Amino acid sequence: MKKLMYLTVTAPCGRQEAFLIAEVNCLLEKGVDLTIVPVHPSGPVFHRDGVDLLARTVVAGLWSGEVWLAALLWFFKAPRRVLSLLFLLLKGGSPVNKAKNLLVFPKSLFIAGKVKSLGIDHIHAHWASTPSTCALVASALTGVPWSFTAHRWDIMVNNLLAEKVGRCSFVRVVSTWGLRQVSRIAGSEAAKKVLYCPMGVKRPGKIPEVSCTLRREFFIAAVGNLTPLKGHRYLLQACRLLADWGVKFRCLIIGDGPERKNLAELAASLGLNNTAWLTGAMPHHRVLRMFRTGAFRVLVHPSVETPDGQHEGVPVAVMEAMAHGVPVVVTDTGSTTDLVDGRCGLVVPQKDPVALATAVKALLDDPGRARSLAAAGCRKIDGLFSLDRNVNILLTRMGITP
Repeated sequence: MKKLMYLTVTAPCGRQEAFLIAEVNCLLEKGVDLTIVPVHPSGPVFHRDGVDLLARTVVAGLWSGEVWLAALLWFFKAPRRVLSLLFLLLKGGSPVNKAKNLLVFPKSLFIAGKVKSLGIDHIHAHWASTPSTCALVASALTGVPWSFTAHRWDIMVNNLLAEKVGRCSFVRVVSTWGLRQVSRIAGSEAAKKVLYCPMGVKRPGKIPEVSCTLRREFFIAAVGNLTPLKGHRYLLQACRLLADWGVKFRCLIIGDGPERKNLAELAASLGLNNTAWLTGAMPHHRVLRMFRTGAFRVLVHPSVETPDGQHEGVPVAVMEAMAHGVPVVVTDTGSTTDLVDGRCGLVVPQKDPVALATAVKALLDDPGRARSLAAAGCRKIDGLFSLDRNVNILLTRMGITP
């Protein structure tokens, strides 16, 4: 089988990119000869399902000695090609993008050396930002074909996106919004290379009954980074309303980020210290176990569109909840409605605590409706958002027989 190299930002190291680990493990289960290179590895492995991936991961600091040595070797070996690629990365785009490309340029030369020494047949980068910059450089120096997955914010920053689409074998987008945006930026000819293939999740063989229906208190969950985009403040306001309406519940907000202090202060000011808990970051396997065991009656994803134009992609946490038979309530922002419609979950307006609270209460009050939506959610995952299906599509496009 052909050898594949996956470029990430930090996975399997650190806490971020947990949603990529399932895809990488699926590739390995299919027998793919895989090497993982995080561009900027950050900290030890946090997620248990990423531990075994370390044996296949090339961990080297962004500016480590081995990276600089590899960069110098390429400068001596092919100075004109290296300089022409450096000029390419600096020729256009915002000053921030230029600075980021310059920052990872030595690492991209290091990756090119690994591509040659390991006999890699295809390079795939996750993110249209610096990982795909590294893939572009490595491919140009080695002649090995490459592709990349574009998600959401990385499309918006437009780091040489048209140039990358023109040079790669194909670009995968994970949302219909991404499909429109990349096709527009790349132009009609290059748009033929754009593949719409969402991220996927694995569905367990057996979906538990909603075991918490027999409990005196219901558990509500929200999973995601604590950033303004995720809209957790509106969930907290909805929790206050639910408590005022006499609903007995607990809400777990799972994740970490810059908004944690503000959210803790808001929860305290709303009198929710014993009702809504900020758990911090949680290893991926623990979140899945809670979904699998029916610990949550509903998952709420209250994301918003921010003043600077940021919006939600297709949230993998919501996919995972649906795959495990957990009913979901989401807001009609970004690409969330690619995944959830009124037939497989409840969709409410953004920044509307009353609508959030009303939707949650409707599911808590009507277990039959909740079960019906959960079953429809499972069917939705079995189709377009099946991990096995989407990994097979990717491998076929790479010319690798699964």
